Amino acid sequence: MTKDTDAGRRMIVQGSISTALGFGIRLGARLLFLWVAGRLFGVTLFGAFGLAVAVVELAVSAGGLGMKRMLFKLLDERPDDRPAIHIVLDCALLVAAASLLLAAIIMTIVGLAPALLQSGATGPALAIVAPMIAGQALLDLILAATRWQRKIRYEVTARSIVEPYAGLAVAVAAYAFGFVAIGLPLSYWGGTLAALAYAVFGLRRSFGSFQLRDYRTSPGALIHAFRTTGAATFSDTINALFGRIDLYLVGALLGEAAAGIYGMARQGRTPIRQVRQSFDGLLTPLIARTLQSDGAIATGAATASAARLILSIQLALLIALIGIGRQLLGWIGPEFAAGYVAMVLLALAEAIQSALGLTDLILLYRRPSLTLALTGAGIAINVAAAFALTPSLGIEGAAAAAVLANVATALLRRFMLHEGFGIRIPLRYNGGLFACAAVGSVGVVAVARLLDPGLTSLVAALPLAAGLAVYAVMLKAWTRLAPGALSLAGFRAE
Repeated sequence: MTKDTDAGRRMIVQGSISTALGFGIRLGARLLFLWVAGRLFGVTLFGAFGLAVAVVELAVSAGGLGMKRMLFKLLDERPDDRPAIHIVLDCALLVAAASLLLAAIIMTIVGLAPALLQSGATGPALAIVAPMIAGQALLDLILAATRWQRKIRYEVTARSIVEPYAGLAVAVAAYAFGFVAIGLPLSYWGGTLAALAYAVFGLRRSFGSFQLRDYRTSPGALIHAFRTTGAATFSDTINALFGRIDLYLVGALLGEAAAGIYGMARQGRTPIRQVRQSFDGLLTPLIARTLQSDGAIATGAATASAARLILSIQLALLIALIGIGRQLLGWIGPEFAAGYVAMVLLALAEAIQSALGLTDLILLYRRPSLTLALTGAGIAINVAAAFALTPSLGIEGAAAAAVLANVATALLRRFMLHEGFGIRIPLRYNGGLFACAAVGSVGVVAVARLLDPGLTSLVAALPLAAGLAVYAVMLKAWTRLAPGALSLAGFRAE
């Protein structure tokens, strides 16, 4: 391992640990919010809120114009006579305009929709949260700007502390003052605006000044920024649709109550997704740098090694969900326990997509059209499978459809990398990890069947402990057979 690649490994590990700590804090707040949402507002209102937020998050991906990733390129390639903060302000103008336009379109559709579409609580919830498309898109942009200045603490604080706890406080206050029907949408406003205010503060501290007196923009500068981010915008929007199509279909086919249970089951994916996100902040620029300096094949090998390390952590969390998922859902609300099987399946689907999907960055940087084709194929498979399985199997069918779609996408991605770039990642490369996780999962189930269901929660945690212990032993044995299997290697730090 060269000195440069060793520095890259250290950067990834150190940055990932810092980000993971923030995600841990955020997860605690998320659990409290879910308990409040489930216990105080009930499954139907939570389902309506979840559907509304899913629409808003899709719109944020479009209205954000891909700035979470492309802002770095715009800042690095800016003209010498323009301050960096002015590029950020240009992007903020574009994002605000696009996001507010989307919000207006959504609110108009809700207002003019047929009575059938306005029945239930989803329509009113969507109308309330739609303006926060602009808030969330600007929040993503501003926090990306602070990351460009290597000030990670503002994103960690805004997303992990300010946003979730402000939303929680607003939800509790809304319930206390009798605003039950709109309490959850109001909490979305509270969390978004509080985080946005803090992010603006962080932006000011990171750049020193907004230099508003000297700020001038031009149609040419805005058009250049818009064109630069076009492919990323389309890619982000398609990926966001892929990640939420199952919830839309559950709401359409099974109704708001089923969407509430399914939406709560989807929350089990959050810690698994956050493992990948903990690495993303530094992996993204390192992959781009390695691709430029060493080529696609070397980058593919380095990225595959990172994906395998990420997957090893995610599979441990999947085993934990198998062990305590049912109790966790029951703690949030007894009616949500029906989503246990769906939760496990969705967590598996997330691990497959987020870890193995890390190599999508190679496709995005070299052949963006392949990324879109890959995501489009995943959506088509998911929709077809969901329509086939959901009516007869309910939310478990929808979750199984997500697993099938992600497995098919992983196989298609592998084919594209091999045929298009000569990157070969054998199926056995990650097979050992899945085998270790399968044995650990069997350990959970075996111990659970030996215990009395009425035992105390402390003793009931034994299946979880047993499953993780078996997984750790298997993982240790596997790494001895394949030394360096979980090492990060091959990334260029400079």
